[in-house]
Amino acid sequence: IVIVTHVQPDGDAIGTTLGLANALRAAGKSVDIAVDGPVPGYLRFLPGVATFHSALTSGEWDVFISADSSDAERTGECGAYARAHSRVEINLDHHVTNTVFGDIKLVVSEAVSAAEVAYDFLTTAGYAIPVESAKGLLTGMVTDTIGFRTSNVVPRTLDIARDLMERGASLTEITALTLDTRSFDSLLVWREALNSLKLEDGVISASVSFEVFRALHADPAIDLNLSGFLVKVEEA
Repeated sequence: IVIVTHVQPDGDAIGTTLGLANALRAAGKSVDIAVDGPVPGYLRFLPGVATFHSALTSGEWDVFISADSSDAERTGECGAYARAHSRVEINLDHHVTNTVFGDIKLVVSEAVSAAEVAYDFLTTAGYAIPVESAKGLLTGMVTDTIGFRTSNVVPRTLDIARDLMERGASLTEITALTLDTRSFDSLLVWREALNSLKLEDGVISASVSFEVFRALHADPAIDLNLSGFLVKVEEA
């Protein structure tokens, strides 16, 4: 099995991939995981993160799982290689914009995160969810709901989170490391982006060019969470 998530991965992308991989590995499956480029630093606490490949140049697989990607192109070069060298592709996602690609579609737009879809897949198929898997899945849910504060959170969302906590995932640790921690580089980029802040017809926006990232020697894939900050503005 090979699991690939989308380029410029967020907490749901990495958490879902590791949630699936750790559970399938515990069941005796041979699993490779990949994503174009590095895993964001704030997610490197997750079990199994060191097994990510930043590129795929060899290998053949029975199953390719595209995790948290709304379209095939979002899986990048790793996804293109895996797709060309796998017998079956599973599209596991939650985005309403999903283009419904792949041979098997596990796309649930009502889910708060791809991690929720992965949780339902694993539990329905009868796989055990070890603590290493639970940490990844809970990370995906926490980050995509901004700590269970988005409008698509329903009682069952919290039921799943409770189950993952009972399996050993710490909500306190995950929240602290993903939502309450940021790098100094990200603040430098924020400083530049906020210079372009606009509010027009109830829509708030800010922009930052790649030249700014280069000047600051900051990674363009850095997790800014700037949109999550801006959306809190009362008039927006």
